[in-house]
Amino acid sequence: MKWPAWLELRLIHKPASPERCPRCWGRMVMMERSTMSGDDMRTYRCTRCKREKIVDFGTATWKRLSDARNDEK
Repeated sequence: MKWPAWLELRLIHKPASPERCPRCWGRMVMMERSTMSGDDMRTYRCTRCKREKIVDFGTATWKRLSDARNDEK
């Protein structure tokens, strides 16, 4: 299927982030991203009240690929 010329397709994977702080409705900014444990964990901090929120996005992609490769052996 050919897409129309006026349609611009953007398939950039961006996990959902908490955009607003539940306490003061300030903007949340990503401070840290960690995948060392095998889970995709991200830490967000509010720009107003400095409250932090840790969000778990599940198993990291590298961990899934590694597990799949080990299952084949």
